[in-house]
Amino acid sequence: MYKEICAVVSDIQDELIAIRRKVHAQPELGRDEFKTSLFLQEKLAEYGSFKITKVGATGFCADLVSGSEKPWIALRGDMDALSIEDQKTVSYRSRTAGVCHACGHDFHSTVVLGAAAVLSKFTHVLTNNIRFIFQHAEEPTPGGAIDFVKAGLLENIQAIFGLHADPMLAVEQVGILPGWISAQSIHLKININGPGGHSSRPQNSSDPIYAGISILNTLYGSLYRMYNPETPFVFTIGTISGGDSYNAISTDFKAEGTLRVTDLSQRDQLLEYIKATIADNLSRWKLTGDLETIIGAPPVYNDIPLTKKVITVISGIMNENQLCEHERSMGGEDFSQYLSKVPGVFMRIGVGTKKELHTGLFDIDERSIGFAVKMFSWLLYKIKI
Repeated sequence: MYKEICAVVSDIQDELIAIRRKVHAQPELGRDEFKTSLFLQEKLAEYGSFKITKVGATGFCADLVSGSEKPWIALRGDMDALSIEDQKTVSYRSRTAGVCHACGHDFHSTVVLGAAAVLSKFTHVLTNNIRFIFQHAEEPTPGGAIDFVKAGLLENIQAIFGLHADPMLAVEQVGILPGWISAQSIHLKININGPGGHSSRPQNSSDPIYAGISILNTLYGSLYRMYNPETPFVFTIGTISGGDSYNAISTDFKAEGTLRVTDLSQRDQLLEYIKATIADNLSRWKLTGDLETIIGAPPVYNDIPLTKKVITVISGIMNENQLCEHERSMGGEDFSQYLSKVPGVFMRIGVGTKKELHTGLFDIDERSIGFAVKMFSWLLYKIKI
């Protein structure tokens, strides 16, 4: 069967590269993927008979039904781009100013489309029904995965698989790990307000900037001393603002950043400590303020028994150098929303360029498209749930 899969992929590989390039050249931000979504649905219609279910304005899934009594599994790809200027000099460079596919979602959606195209040729021998998920808005918080969960599209699914481009892995390498592989990201906003005053008379005012700096110094200096270093977390402030004049004490201070955690019970402890540190300083300096939090998707946790099954299946078509472990990441990924409903496995697919994700220079070695389509087609065909 694997030879037949490879033959189909060989036939459509050039077309898949062209599809990926078209998606790359017309990037769209989360929840605005109208052209991308329509284009991918049109291509699916050319490849076979899929039941399309729309989710939100742009997300959709395509069902390949092989039998009413068979189990359901799913493969997810995302479609949205990032607010980053494309800095590459290639024919398929982004034609939308300030927006580009800097995270490989064009690659992800093309691979899922390719697997759907391949397996539509073998519906009569499939042992699973397959839902191909084309997800909108993976990058924003909250992400689009929760929309599929709320729509009930995970209710009949027994296992789900996902992928992410990894430029640090070589083409035809797959990174896979059991257990947690990514963090939960919490967007933090610290707001402080006070009366301000003349810079020559600090004793007659309360200084939000001084209090804000004191809070940040305390947090940077103490958080990592208070909690178990064997449970990874990261606290980072990315922006600070306050004041309008160099010779006046500001009436406001704002700071924004992230707290990234891998243990949800520790998350609550950390947030309580951050809130207490802010409250203590506000009280001491007679200021007002608050902490706003926007909670991202939970950490991604690969189901351990299912991960072992996946490794067994794909090991049959790879050598020992192709299958490897990869770094666990403190980045966020809303694939975890699906994992809150069903067991799943999220994998890293080598694209071999060494061009860092979330930069305007990110790109893929396009040979990785055919490889990933073959691997996922084989996995979805072969795995027993």
